[in-house]
Amino acid sequence: MKDKKRVTIKDVANECGIALSTVSNALVGKQHVSEETRRLVKETAERLGYRASAVARALRMQRSFTIGVLIADVANPAFPDFVRGVEDVAIREKCSLLLCNTDGDEEKQIWHMRALLDSQVDGMVLISQYTDTPRVRELLDSGTPFVLVQRRSPRHEDDYVGSDNVGGITQAVDHLASLGHTRIGFVRGPMDSSTAAERLEAYKAAVRRLKLDRDAELIFNGDYNLPTGYDAGLRLLSLPNRPTAIMASNDLNAMGVIEAAMELGIKVPSDLSVVGLDDIQLASFRRIDLTTIHLQKRTMGAAAAEMLMKRIRNQRPSPAREQIFPTGLVVRGSTARSPQAAGRKRKKEAV
Repeated sequence: MKDKKRVTIKDVANECGIALSTVSNALVGKQHVSEETRRLVKETAERLGYRASAVARALRMQRSFTIGVLIADVANPAFPDFVRGVEDVAIREKCSLLLCNTDGDEEKQIWHMRALLDSQVDGMVLISQYTDTPRVRELLDSGTPFVLVQRRSPRHEDDYVGSDNVGGITQAVDHLASLGHTRIGFVRGPMDSSTAAERLEAYKAAVRRLKLDRDAELIFNGDYNLPTGYDAGLRLLSLPNRPTAIMASNDLNAMGVIEAAMELGIKVPSDLSVVGLDDIQLASFRRIDLTTIHLQKRTMGAAAAEMLMKRIRNQRPSPAREQIFPTGLVVRGSTARSPQAAGRKRKKEAV
């Protein structure tokens, strides 16, 4: 069987009986081509199965029409929504995505960044990536536009899209305090993450403001995954004076805490209230029913892509831009009145 010959723009021109340059102008949307000619060219191209050469387009426009997207953990259910937001804009802009998983490993991130730069991507969206180490910074400063999402550099001004970490954690702690919880544990994210640091400081500030227990043993340093949540749950719930509520830095942490509580025979929410952060799809499942902080993940991904496209179109030096998205508390079945508060209420009702 012979390979089918690729249809060229010359074939379209011959079929239409018009000049090659006119066909080219019609296909790229030049204004001086009549609507009748434009319709004829497009209908003929579609009938013949003509597809524009991406290589020719890239050479003509001096762009690759590809965007690199780096995520920290492809297994984390929070990340796909960020990527879908980037993709929404990329499709509109007729760009392709090159998706890279770094596993939160700096060496892997550097390898992927070098590969993307060698492929001459138009720009990069870095979601929860290293931003400030010398080798990473050298690549970021190489001239290719980029936008950071959910992890900023403390020492450089970069285009950045993030969530209102302070607002989200404050909402969660206020919610738990309103249920009578005075001893609230906290599972923090990676030590090198600006987002994790912001969430920890927001927790500490809320605890101080509400005059809740401030023991250092209530804070567990971990990562954004199930094992961290599980280990945190085992340690925090084995304390002589264990917390009656735990605020986790993401939903996977929270689910790990719940798993540890079940193993220890501690019931959620009657014995322990748990709050997550991200509002991944699993959080709403009836068997999980997790109270959490909602992040506008897809909207944030789209905002990062929009910011990147503006930088790609106009690469003249300009001030870094920042966009912060509000969060919202979603109350489900994993939080309830603290055992002490519930006991006091029962006593009062019995009198």
